[in-house]
Amino acid sequence: MNHAFALDERASGYHDDHTAQPLLRDVLADAVNNRLLFPSATDLRGFSRHQHKNQLQFSVQTAAGAFFIKCQDLEYLPHFAAEQECLLRMLATQTMAACAPLALGSLKRADMQPMSYLILQHIPLAVHGDWFSAGQQLAQMHHHTTDKGYGFERMTWCGETAQDNRWNANWCDFFIGQRLQPLLTQLLDRGIRLAHSNRALQRAKEILDNHQPEAALLHGDLWSGNIGFNPDKHLSYPVLFDPASYYGDAETDLAMTELFGRFPKKFYDGYESVNSSADNHEQRKPVYQLYHLLNHALLFGGSYIPQAESLMAKL
Repeated sequence: MNHAFALDERASGYHDDHTAQPLLRDVLADAVNNRLLFPSATDLRGFSRHQHKNQLQFSVQTAAGAFFIKCQDLEYLPHFAAEQECLLRMLATQTMAACAPLALGSLKRADMQPMSYLILQHIPLAVHGDWFSAGQQLAQMHHHTTDKGYGFERMTWCGETAQDNRWNANWCDFFIGQRLQPLLTQLLDRGIRLAHSNRALQRAKEILDNHQPEAALLHGDLWSGNIGFNPDKHLSYPVLFDPASYYGDAETDLAMTELFGRFPKKFYDGYESVNSSADNHEQRKPVYQLYHLLNHALLFGGSYIPQAESLMAKL
């Protein structure tokens, strides 16, 4: 991946708030010119700037309202397009709120490399809120299924890892062949051979064999960092963001919520009030968690490698 745009803000020419203003105005003007935002969106009233890994991010106030803008190099445009599609798909279920994508595009300036951008609805978020409703609403979102099989209409990304979403009629084949095996292969390509990988993969096949769940719409990367709550005193509600969606076993979303510290108990109570647990779900949970541990091992290395090995040993 090309890191040239955002890794060094000084090189891009937008190392302080004063020089960032032309960039923001051009992004907003481009979205207005493409009829994606109201004209008054070009009236910039204020903003704050953030750095997240390889992205420049802005919380922006304009005469047309508040926006959250992500900017990255031009090659990142397919990632933003996938994020937009995932958010729209979740919003279309009318179950759980998500940060609505408002504009997607690319921009060229003479003083910087070409860049891509995604403009989202800005929603103030708190860490905690009505967790019971969050569980209920996620369960309701999982009721939205497809008969196409397991997968999605396009590639999506879990973090920076591409997900093979080609449609597959068999869940075991999909999860082993299009989730676990590709990560093990990529790790091996980097010289990282994980202990127990072959035996764990075989055991995962045995666990998922003949398990054919409904193909539910998933968030795909549901940990505590990708859910928040509108802190409104009168109408607080849960909000999802940064999805890695596809259609698959609803249990995969729940398994992720327990991987890096469980969500509050009220969340699971709310979910169970709508969707009861399927037989043998506890047996499948470590298989689904393994996907995210392998992905973290690939993206970040470090302690995630022995954690993945430990989970495979348990399998």
